[in-house]
Parts: sequence; C-alpha cells; structure tokens
Amino acid sequence: MAALALVPLGFVAVYTVIIGPTEGWELLARPRVRELLTNTVSLVIGCTITCTILGVACAWAVERTDVPARRLWHGLLVAPLAIPAFVNSYSWSSLFTGVQGFTGALLVITLSYYPLVYLPVVAVLRGLDPAHEETSHSLGHSGLTSFARVVLPQLRPAILGGGLLVSLHLLAEFGALQMLQFPTFTTAIYDQY
Repeated sequence: MAALALVPLGFVAVYTVIIGPTEGWELLARPRVRELLTNTVSLVIGCTITCTILGVACAWAVERTDVPARRLWHGLLVAPLAIPAFVNSYSWSSLFTGVQGFTGALLVITLSYYPLVYLPVVAVLRGLDPAHEETSHSLGHSGLTSFARVVLPQLRPAILGGGLLVSLHLLAEFGALQMLQFPTFTTAIYDQY
C-alpha cells in the first residue's frame, strides 16, 4: 500500500530528473508560483492559528466552565465536521457576496476545520485532573496564569496534532477555495490539469 501511495511522488521525482535543474528552476521561479506559494503558506498559517485559538477556547469553555447545556454545546461545536467545507463556502458566498479572497477563505476554512483542534483538546481536558488548576489558584495565580503554566503544557500534543490536521486538510482543499476565488497550489494544480 505504501508503494502505491508513493507512485505520484515517484512520478514527480522522475519528471524532475527528466527536465533537468535549469528548466526545473525556471518553472519554480515564475511569478505565478511565488503568488501561489504566498497564498498557500499564508492561508495555512492563518487558518492553523485561528483554528487553534477557536478550538482551544471552545474546548475550555465547554469543559472547564459552568456553561449551561454543556452536551448540547459540545454537539453544536462538533457539527461543522458534518458539512463539507465547499458547502460552507457556497453558503457563505451566497449569503454575503464579499466573502471571497483571503479573508473569506480564512473565515470559511476556520469555521469548517476548528473542530479538528477542538476534539483532541476536549479529550485531553477531560482526562486532566482539575486539582492541578485549583492548586495553582491557591498559590495565588490568576486563571490565565494557571491556564498558561499548568494546562497549556499538557494540551500541547493535542494542539499540535489538531493544528497538523487543519494544515493537511487545508493543503488538500480544493472546492471551498475555488468557490471563494482564492488561488492556492491545489486550485492551480487542478486548473492546470
């Protein structure tokens, strides 16, 4: 299975050798490639950061506060995973014509993918003993300081894993970005094909 999965990468490697370094550099140094690289990297960084902030904040609110109807909120916060990002982009761009470009893509992708951070963070928070936070509070630390010093280090693997999932999903996203008219490598590869 691994060999079959690596066939496309092998094709790219063989093609790179065939065209040679000079022609390969000329293809990579084009202004369009620079634009696509900038768009893709900025969207991956922006969405990963906003999904992380939103996912962690929502997980904290559901698991560590006295929010009423906690189970309902948990279900609602996970619900975006049931709707494909291209459907979200279609809905947002139909409702608001200004939801396009980088800002529109950042909004739609964040609202579609933040549960990929939310779910692992919720799982870790459920397993953490709240006594550690209470001890930090009893030592005079504020809620924010306790979160930063006690909880956040324990959430790091879940946050990094969720952020990686967001990044990988975003790199493979085509429909939503095409609908929002924000060109990335994925949309350009499909257009070229």
